[in-house]
Amino acid sequence: MDISIISINYNSSDLTLGLVKSIIQQTSSSVLYEIIIIDNCSKSEDYLNLKKVLGNYDSRVTIVRSNINLGFGGGNMLGTQYASGKYLAFVNNDIIFIEDCFSSLKKFMETHQNVAVVTPQQLDRHQKPTYSFDYYHGIRKEIFGRKAIELTSKKIKRERKQYTDSFSVDFVQGSFMFFDAHKFAEVGGFDTNIFLYYEEMDICYRLQQKGYASYLHPETAFIHLQGESTTYSFEIAKELKISKLYVFRKNHHYLKYLIIRFYWMAVCLYKSIFRPVFWKLFFITITGKYVENSLKLQQKIVFIENE
Repeated sequence: MDISIISINYNSSDLTLGLVKSIIQQTSSSVLYEIIIIDNCSKSEDYLNLKKVLGNYDSRVTIVRSNINLGFGGGNMLGTQYASGKYLAFVNNDIIFIEDCFSSLKKFMETHQNVAVVTPQQLDRHQKPTYSFDYYHGIRKEIFGRKAIELTSKKIKRERKQYTDSFSVDFVQGSFMFFDAHKFAEVGGFDTNIFLYYEEMDICYRLQQKGYASYLHPETAFIHLQGESTTYSFEIAKELKISKLYVFRKNHHYLKYLIIRFYWMAVCLYKSIFRPVFWKLFFITITGKYVENSLKLQQKIVFIENE
């Protein structure tokens, strides 16, 4: 098997169906692949719709139901247990394939043995270039933002730009990650303590520590309907900050982590004046209990009867 394609469905079966159809339509018959859909404890009607349409749609498609929401990393790690490919492609279900990405990515990886993960050029719904990669979140970037770094250094590549040549990046965006399966396994895969967000920054950092590179390969591209599969809320915003601080504490020296932590304490304290809901995030930042306050621990087991 060349490629195991893994995608998570969570109450968005229409998007997942569109993803599967576009993969099959665009991928060359010369590529041996399988599609593994992890249903991350969706509502019964959404899961049953997925199963009804894809159950006998294509023999290369497998649907696995998890009776508890495992989050992004946990759901994808469940998918790896059913994977047999030389390469692992983790793709969001709000992606549309407009060309044969997998043939191009496979060829690239076969000729770049030091690369552990690669991503194509990401396009928005209007087919304009958007963020395909990012830089590690240091103190300067965290306080002043991405634009400040781009404007103050000529060496920094602009992220919302169409490129023609492949190049090494700090980390690829999590919407489409194409891994060498052995290198992915060597670092232990995704950290399942992270429920949502920053899994890609964490794993690319760990791969870098092993001497492996992460790459953007703009020779091929895909459309990402950003945000279609996740509904924004304060809980989601809280999870983003929790994951970021957890990754900082895990992968960076303690002084850098403390500076970022105190910065976010000040930000949350200020925002709580206008939005009291930020008091909760302020106290989480003070205590440093990130995993304990994650959505991961709020998930419930849900069985589907008469499936």
